Amino acid sequence: MAGLLDSIVNNPELVESIANEVGIKTSDAGSVITYLAPILMGAAKQNFQSSRDSGDLLRQIQDSQFSDMIDAPKKAVAKGGLTDLGNIILRELTGSKENSGKVATHVQKETGISDMIIKKILPMIAPFIIGALGKKAAPSINQHQQDSGSMTGGLENILISMIDKDHDGSIVDDMMKMAMKYFA
Repeated sequence: MAGLLDSIVNNPELVESIANEVGIKTSDAGSVITYLAPILMGAAKQNFQSSRDSGDLLRQIQDSQFSDMIDAPKKAVAKGGLTDLGNIILRELTGSKENSGKVATHVQKETGISDMIIKKILPMIAPFIIGALGKKAAPSINQHQQDSGSMTGGLENILISMIDKDHDGSIVDDMMKMAMKYFA
């Protein structure tokens, strides 16, 4: 999952574009994104492992517009509409606006940055999370489609295995390891 996060956290064009859009320093945007990325990536895995319908999330991951955003974040942010699109994705990832608010409050405690700013960044970063998953999963998805002619069940398994690096069925330890990597 570290490679997935790197495409977001270590993407200066993405961090700068979001910082400019919300009116904060690039370093502050980087701090917020560094905390949000593993949380949202973990939420994606929880979605796949839950009894909730993951169909919408899987369709979004397969949509190349999100993967393309990773390569051109400045263009994606400048285009507009990212917040509306991100809010749709956040509903899939966190389950509710209240849960997204809890994420913002948690990140505020960790970074000292206003939860109002974090609430602006959350929906902006969500499409990039989906884009990173889609970009990383694309080769496996294509192979799975060729092998089985199916898209959904195998895709969930592919994405879960990409996020749960030690394959213990829990993402909590994987998220903590990732966070320690970025904050050590």
